[in-house]
Amino acid sequence: MRVLVTGAHGFLGRSLAAVDRRIEWIGCDLDSETNGLDPYHRLDLMDRDAVRRRLEAVRPDWIINTAALTDVDRCEIETDLAWRINVEAVEHLADTAARVGAGLVQLSTDYVFDGQAGPYSEGDQPNPLSVYGHTKLASEGVVLARMERAIVVRTLWLYGYHPRARHNFVTWGLSALARGETIRAFDDQWGNPTYVHELARVLVAMCRAGICGLYHMGGATFLTRYELMLELAASFDLETDNIQRGSTADAGLAAPRPLRSGLTTRALETQLGIRPMSFTEGLEHMRLQPGFQRDFAASS
Repeated sequence: MRVLVTGAHGFLGRSLAAVDRRIEWIGCDLDSETNGLDPYHRLDLMDRDAVRRRLEAVRPDWIINTAALTDVDRCEIETDLAWRINVEAVEHLADTAARVGAGLVQLSTDYVFDGQAGPYSEGDQPNPLSVYGHTKLASEGVVLARMERAIVVRTLWLYGYHPRARHNFVTWGLSALARGETIRAFDDQWGNPTYVHELARVLVAMCRAGICGLYHMGGATFLTRYELMLELAASFDLETDNIQRGSTADAGLAAPRPLRSGLTTRALETQLGIRPMSFTEGLEHMRLQPGFQRDFAASS
């Protein structure tokens, strides 16, 4: 199976390539440097002609689109850019993928919901609060309406470790706590953190099985971001005195957040026979990743 990954230099993009070595992985991103990915192609998804040429040349079985503008507050301020990256680029992918016979996996988010009554199932009515949420909901509609071989996976709170990826909230928190820094974590934002390597395995399994449609993927543990930091500290034998409670309202964020969020995974569990990892299980798996002991020696 040949799979083209857009946003290949991102956290999920890099994690995908390590999941199944039998797959012919092809990476695409905006950077000129390969950063160790091979084969790799520079590709601007907002350039419709470039997308067409690349997909016609590669002719993948599946495309997994991990590329997006995920800075929620920036999306709120730079609205036009958010729509170009998160919606128009997806239109370019979907239109060309349909012509070359490729399936398309589109990653989406719990931000399509308003956070009043989570955790949410696939049948719950979306009601995004932010520009980011609106763009991701629109991208779902593009893929599902224009393609037969379409998979949309909503996920949330991705965490894990990859030696070449930038910090996520778990590795950032771990580093800060190991240095004895004070961190403030929201005690009014609820969700179920998703271990990135488990998400990557699920996406590959869906492609191999040809399971199409809209699905939710999250971890087994439902908690606040404050509780998450306490559990992180406990798992790595770090002090919790420097973890302070904070509220979303006091943070002065540009974009509103869904507070009581979370995603149920029953549909995927039924389809694939999986049991999502708990947060503690994900942390234990993360601890065993190559390079982790080197980068987090003080906390492991």
